[in-house]
Amino acid sequence: MIPGLAIAEQLVDRGRSPRSVAFVASKRPVDAQLLAETDHPRLFLNVDGLQRSLAPRAILRSLLAIPKMVLGTAIATRRFRLWQPRVVVSVGGFASEPAVRAARALRIPVVVVSYDQHPGLATRRQAKKAAAVAVAFAGSKLPGAKHTGAPVRQSVRRLVRNTAGDDTARRRAAEVFGIDPARRVIVAMGGSLGSRTINDVVQRWVADHASRSDLAVLHLTGERFIDDNSLTLPGQRNSTMSERDGIQYVRRASHHNMADVWLLADVVVCRAGASTIAELVAVGSAAVVVPWADAADDHQRRNAAWLSDAGAAVVVEEDVVPSRFAAELSRVVDDAILRERLVAKSYALGALNRSSAIGSIIEAAAR
Repeated sequence: MIPGLAIAEQLVDRGRSPRSVAFVASKRPVDAQLLAETDHPRLFLNVDGLQRSLAPRAILRSLLAIPKMVLGTAIATRRFRLWQPRVVVSVGGFASEPAVRAARALRIPVVVVSYDQHPGLATRRQAKKAAAVAVAFAGSKLPGAKHTGAPVRQSVRRLVRNTAGDDTARRRAAEVFGIDPARRVIVAMGGSLGSRTINDVVQRWVADHASRSDLAVLHLTGERFIDDNSLTLPGQRNSTMSERDGIQYVRRASHHNMADVWLLADVVVCRAGASTIAELVAVGSAAVVVPWADAADDHQRRNAAWLSDAGAAVVVEEDVVPSRFAAELSRVVDDAILRERLVAKSYALGALNRSSAIGSIIEAAAR
């Protein structure tokens, strides 16, 4: 949904009405939540993907996914006859399949947008007959791929971080979380679903550095982990710590306006999901990246390697997190020269992400 919304914003920037950019999404609550405050027409489908497991429940889900896909395609086809779209844009994933199948049946051009270093199965299949293919990384093997950068939300794409001594935006963002903007701020987040691995090691790191009055930690745990392993430091009864003589720790499940988060982030701890990496390089931030080892097609390790090969992030593989994470995070937090280097390298990688090249390709493909 995040890259989809970013693409929609590019099209609106180019003069399109929000009502002329429609969404086909899944019935997951998060999809409806993200679209709730927009004017985009929408269609929610009850679809699911094939599971990469032989567990009984996973096998049942995979079997049920087939009739759901057939029904979803029929519903999308009927809606497209009503909407009469000039182009259908796929950002991949199982929810895109019914829309792309419907577009093929109605001879509507399809633009495929791939924002992972290693495209998923749906993207690889859809790209074979696409009118255009836009990719986030150079050197893609997808047919006809054009390197456009990754789609990034407008509020993040246009973000300006603390330039020329003007920290007004940072102070406003800090007020949202009750954080002291004068402190060095570490933002820890584990992606849309959250990460127990990241949550656990960040909490231990905070406890070990409780006396650091120069630091603040904004910890976005994910909705499913907000009540797990809540960190209570000496003298604290809740998840917000703001003592004058110690570290400031603020715990939230999530935050939808990521521009607030990126404005504050002097150091980021994160996974290597495509949307996170796209925003990271768009704004330029020092980061300690922990790629999810079980991600499909190992795409998170590939995304993280793209950063580390360019000297744009410190990467800690999941299997060495217990032994290496704390030292690596401390090194980035306390080494100003390293942070400046990571910021510069990261920002350089994000030049295309700050452009509107994807919007140009989509408009060119529209019939």
